[in-house]
Amino acid sequence: MIDKSGSRRQFLKATPALGAGLAGCARPAAPPAEPEPSGSIWQRPPRQQGNGWNVILLVSDTFRADNLACYGSKWVDCPHLNAFAREAVIFDDAYPEGMPTIPIRRTLMTGRRIVPFYYHRQHEPVQLPGWHELYNEDVTLSETLKEAGYTSALIADVPHMQRPSRNFHRGFDYYEWIRGQEVDSYTTAPRKMPAFTDLFPESYLSRPEHGEGFTRFLNQYKRNRLRWLKHGESLVEQVAKAAMAWLQENRGEAPFYLHVEAFDPHEPWDPPRRFLEKYMPGASGPSWPEPPYGDIKVPPEGVARFRANYAGESSCVDFWFGRILKTIADLGLYGNSIVVFMADHGALLGEQGEFLKGPTRLRGQVTHIPLLIRMPGKEGAGQRVKGFVQIPDIVPTILGRLNLKPDPRVTGADLWPLATGQTKSIRDHAVQAYGWIAAVRTSEWNYSRAWRPEKLDRPYAPQLYNLEQDPEELVNVAAKYAAVTAELDRKLDEYIASGLDLTSGSFHEQADRPAGQLSRLPGRRRGAEA
Repeated sequence: MIDKSGSRRQFLKATPALGAGLAGCARPAAPPAEPEPSGSIWQRPPRQQGNGWNVILLVSDTFRADNLACYGSKWVDCPHLNAFAREAVIFDDAYPEGMPTIPIRRTLMTGRRIVPFYYHRQHEPVQLPGWHELYNEDVTLSETLKEAGYTSALIADVPHMQRPSRNFHRGFDYYEWIRGQEVDSYTTAPRKMPAFTDLFPESYLSRPEHGEGFTRFLNQYKRNRLRWLKHGESLVEQVAKAAMAWLQENRGEAPFYLHVEAFDPHEPWDPPRRFLEKYMPGASGPSWPEPPYGDIKVPPEGVARFRANYAGESSCVDFWFGRILKTIADLGLYGNSIVVFMADHGALLGEQGEFLKGPTRLRGQVTHIPLLIRMPGKEGAGQRVKGFVQIPDIVPTILGRLNLKPDPRVTGADLWPLATGQTKSIRDHAVQAYGWIAAVRTSEWNYSRAWRPEKLDRPYAPQLYNLEQDPEELVNVAAKYAAVTAELDRKLDEYIASGLDLTSGSFHEQADRPAGQLSRLPGRRRGAEA
C-alpha cells in the first residue's frame, strides 16, 4: 500500500471472501468435504561435525552502507567499524530481498527467499505481506548449528521480533530481549497526552498530515524513554553490555553462535548528547526524534536536525559495537571465530525530499547494506568483493566456512567463490520487494514497479534510475527508456514466477494422518493472500 497520509504506520486492508450458508434445502446435506491439511512437517537438521569455529553475527537496523569509510562515508564517524572493515572481507553489492524488518529476519535466519510473499492477517500493528513469524517448516541457522553441537544465544532489542506470537528465538539455547524501543509496550502510556513541544515545534506538530497516530506514537515513545534512560544512555548500550556479558560468561563453551540485534539507528533518532555534538555542536530547541514516513514537508531546521540525529545514532552504534569487538579481541576469540557485521537496510535522509524507507523508496540509500565478514587469521582482510549478494546468501556462506552443509530448504548461495575469485558473479541482478512494490537492480539500472498493482490503493508510477549517470538515484527516467523498463519487467516477472512454489508455508505442525496421506504443502493456503 502506498501511504500518503503521513501517519507513521498504516494498516493494510484485506477483504476476505465470505461464505454464505443455505437454509431450508429439501435434499439431505452432503457429507462434509475432506478438510485441507492445516499444517506442515518440520524436519530436524541432520547431525554434522564441522571445524568448530564460533560465529558472532552483529546486526544493526537502518544502518546505511555509506556510514562506513569503505562504502564512501564522508561525514559519519564510525572509527571502530571502519577498523573492523580493514580486517574483514568487504562485500560491495549486498542487498536484502524481502523487506523490511520482519521479512528480512525471515531470510537472515533461514537462508531462504520469501518473494513473492503472502499477506496473513495478524494481531500486530504492522500489516504487510511477508510480515509474519517463521513458518513451521522453516529451518533456522540456530537449529542447524544446534545439531552440530553449538551453544547459541540471541540478544536483541528489535521490538517486532519480541511481539506475542513471534518465534524468532526458535532454536536458541538462550535469548534475551532488551525492551523499550519505539512503541514497545515497555511502560503504560498515560491516557492524558503530555506536551510534545520538547520534541517538535508546535507548527510541525499541528500539521494535519500527521494524523492521530503520530501523537500516540510520541506518547508511548516518550514514556518508554523516561524508563530506559535509567539504565544507560541508549538502548544499544544495553544490547552491547548484554552481549559482552554473555561472551565473558561463555567464552569456554565453544563452539558457540551469538546473534546480536541492535534496533539503532532505527528511528526514533535520539542520540546521546556526546554523539549529537559531533554533528550539531550546541544543539538546542526541539529534539526532532521521529522523521516522517509520509510526504510531509520538513522545514530546513528539521532536516538538519534529522540528519545530525541519524549520524549521532550511527556513531553511538559504532561505539557500542566497538566495545563488543574489543571484548572479542580481549577474550582471544578472533582466532577461532567468524565475526559478521551487517545491516538490514538503510534510510533516506532527505534525498528527493523523503526520509526513512517504504515501498515507494526502494533506492540505494535504503537497499544498499554493509556486509563485512572477518575470518580467523584475517583471511582476505580488506578484500573487496564485487557482485550482487543478498541476505538469504548469509546462512549458506557462514555454514560453508564452518565445513557444514546447509539445510535443503536454503535457497541462498555460498558467497565464498566470489571472495576467492573462483567466480565473478552469482547473479546479474538483485530483487527487493517491500509490500506490493518491487525493485530490480543491475549494475546500470535500478527499476521499481508494483508487482501486485491490484493491491494498491492508488496507482504507482514506476521509477527508473541510471546508476552510471545518477549514482545517488535522484532523477527518475522511466519515461525515457521503454526498452530498459521492458527488459527489467521481464526479469522481475521471471523472479516472481520462479518463487511461486517456494515461498508459501504454514504456521502449524501437520496432524498425524494415515500412511500415504501426507499431502504436499499447497502453493497457496486459506487465510493467505499472495
